[in-house]
Amino acid sequence: MNSPLPSPRPRNLAERLAELGLTLDVLDRAGREHLAAYFSCGPHYPRIFPAMYGWAEGNRSLRDQLVPRWKMKDEHNQPLTLNEDECIAITALSGDQHTGTDETPSTRSPKGRMTAEAIQSNNEQIEFEFMAAQREAMAEAVKVPGRSLWIFLTYRDFERGELRSELSLPKDMGDDGYIDDWHDRIILPPIPFDRGNADSGSPDNPNSGNDDGSQSPEITVQIRKL
Repeated sequence: MNSPLPSPRPRNLAERLAELGLTLDVLDRAGREHLAAYFSCGPHYPRIFPAMYGWAEGNRSLRDQLVPRWKMKDEHNQPLTLNEDECIAITALSGDQHTGTDETPSTRSPKGRMTAEAIQSNNEQIEFEFMAAQREAMAEAVKVPGRSLWIFLTYRDFERGELRSELSLPKDMGDDGYIDDWHDRIILPPIPFDRGNADSGSPDNPNSGNDDGSQSPEITVQIRKL
């Protein structure tokens, strides 16, 4: 009787990120600079601005660290950072309380056509191994055949005093415009932060603990159970 083949050795976090041309340090720094921007905003800023500023700084940090080895591109106001071969794209978005947990990610704000086309590219790449069928339908979102869209999700948990994050590859978008299925999720270590006055003051204070994810259109992501 033949002995069963040994199971493949599970890839560790560093190996999984290295396959994408990334390191944990890059994503950790982007998360920390997202936090620094968010907490730099006082109570007199418009309520939607701290989260928007954090989102902008997260994307800026990815680009500062990866470009010029990587390159930047904005497609219909969706900021992307692409690897040298343009087969991998990353965009930073904010999530809700299930980000970085065992729960299944899903978007809160319905994504637009550009995100839908990019997700369809992910499906074609995985299911059909870079076959060219139906790529014309996503020509605007995917300029190079075989490009995958990875989403760097972050969530500020004021109860635990930590920023949770993950790098996730979307698989499906429902009829309601919500991303509710993922090919892969790479959960990252949480980043602790000082809660400070998170439990005090006006709900308009970005440090009040009311992390409602308010952001500009097409950039807010929420996590929910399927």
